[in-house]
Amino acid sequence: MIKFQGIVKGTTATLLLALGFVMIVWAQGITAPSQDSKRAVKLRLTFESGDWANVTEVEGGTISIEKNGKKLSITPYIREQGQVELRLFQVVQRDGKETKDAAGTLLVGKELTTLKGSGGGLVTSVQVLDANKKLTSDMIAASAASDCCVPTCAGTLVCGFCVCTDCWRCGPRWCECANP
Repeated sequence: MIKFQGIVKGTTATLLLALGFVMIVWAQGITAPSQDSKRAVKLRLTFESGDWANVTEVEGGTISIEKNGKKLSITPYIREQGQVELRLFQVVQRDGKETKDAAGTLLVGKELTTLKGSGGGLVTSVQVLDANKKLTSDMIAASAASDCCVPTCAGTLVCGFCVCTDCWRCGPRWCECANP
């Protein structure tokens, strides 16, 4: 009986030591999640003429929309439970300079939200497609060198980090767009 207990203790100690060694080796191969990632949101915007755009933008970044001299700027902020707060601004010319006038704040989610008046006559509805995107600093740096602005089929110009419209697309290679 004493011999059996010794074998069990020895085997247990050997297994624990081997398991510890495997865990250390395994942990060496895992890279820690990037601390320099930024949160981003993917929105579906529908415009007054029925055209649309899916836009991915970094939290606190700017989505710009322009058509027929009207300009709208949208800044997204991610809130809890998939909700996104959108701060809307009318872009106007004053003394030869562009300035932003607050046009409203809107809390949107996965369901389609219709804008009445606060979309500046450009955006008619908004829907959150993804409120949990993470962009690394490498992804952001790779696309920071160029502006991503494309028109919809009806001529609405949309600018953001990654833009997919009913006719065109632009953005970094990872940008998720269905073929128009």
